Amino acid sequence: MSVIFLSHRGESDDAPENTMQAFLLAAERGSDGIELDVRLTADHQVVCCHDADLQRVAGVPLAVAETTLEELREYYPVPLLAEVLEIIDSRMCLQIELKGDAGVIPFCRKVIDAFPHREQLVISSFEKETILQAADAFPDLPRVLLTDLQSLYGYFPSAQEVITMLAPLKCSVSLKADFAVDRTFTDILHTAGLRVVGWGVTSDELGLHLAAAGVDAMTCNHAVALREKFRKNQEK
Repeated sequence: MSVIFLSHRGESDDAPENTMQAFLLAAERGSDGIELDVRLTADHQVVCCHDADLQRVAGVPLAVAETTLEELREYYPVPLLAEVLEIIDSRMCLQIELKGDAGVIPFCRKVIDAFPHREQLVISSFEKETILQAADAFPDLPRVLLTDLQSLYGYFPSAQEVITMLAPLKCSVSLKADFAVDRTFTDILHTAGLRVVGWGVTSDELGLHLAAAGVDAMTCNHAVALREKFRKNQEK
């Protein structure tokens, strides 16, 4: 099985992150899929936004959780998760990162339950409690815990240590990209029935290393270009 290259917040090197422009660009380029972040607005809309407020992306300190969708859109083209799902077909994957507290889950579930290609979806979060609640809400969907293993352990842990950590969470792992990941590490996790996803791909060299190590997927701001570079390397 070849690695899946997910466009991180859309093709965000070439379009504003977490906007329909970035997501449509990913679809137009034939990306394997999209990774995005979701939060709940004050009027209970599930929107795509990474930060808790719009300060970084729009220069205004509006908190997403305290602002309505209409008000947010006055400053940034925040899309609804439902709008993004409309451009996801049976070929593309979609990794949905749950931001904020777990209160977004029931509203997110209502949106996802109306989507016909559930087999293309993956749920992710940095929060262990959110992952546990997602297991109850989305028992049929793959779930991955986002984590920086080096920071968590103070060293890069063994595959068995990661398996032990994940066992009570009933999920797989999305780890911060690291040259310490190798084929043996991923093979052991795969044998345990776990997916291995990489995030924080800060260079093509790092992304190509992860791909060679056998990760199932990775997120990258220019996923399509990195995928093409990986394929060319395989042809040599």
